[in-house]
Amino acid sequence: MPGINYDETYSPVVDATTLRFLIGMSVFERLQMRLMDVVTAYLYGSLDTDIYMRIPGGFKIPDAYSSKSRDLFSIKLQKSLYGLKQSGRMWYNRLSEYLIKEGYKNDPISPCVFIQRSESGFAIIAVYVDDLNIIGTPNEIENT
Repeated sequence: MPGINYDETYSPVVDATTLRFLIGMSVFERLQMRLMDVVTAYLYGSLDTDIYMRIPGGFKIPDAYSSKSRDLFSIKLQKSLYGLKQSGRMWYNRLSEYLIKEGYKNDPISPCVFIQRSESGFAIIAVYVDDLNIIGTPNEIENT
């Protein structure tokens, strides 16, 4: 829907001050820290609107339609792709939904910081696009 989801492309990232604070806290409190890169993260994003694209070169058109111009055909995307203006937002939305489902709380002031507490400790995940900085107590880091 134009103006609501297709045109909304902003994808939040953790700001440098918050990340420095979390790293400093990790050192001061002797917490564990893990870094993680989600390979091909944008391809995991689910689309929330219909997007069509021209058929790319090398894509075989069925023989019944081979006499027609390729320009007459398009394909509907099932998943997000690199190059779509909303791919970053779709990835963030999918990751955010997953972390919340797993029991993490999203910080309203810094939406790229997710916190999970338990009796044995805590874990904090700071998200910068497809890079995750995971900080916490040993038990919770292992469970993350």
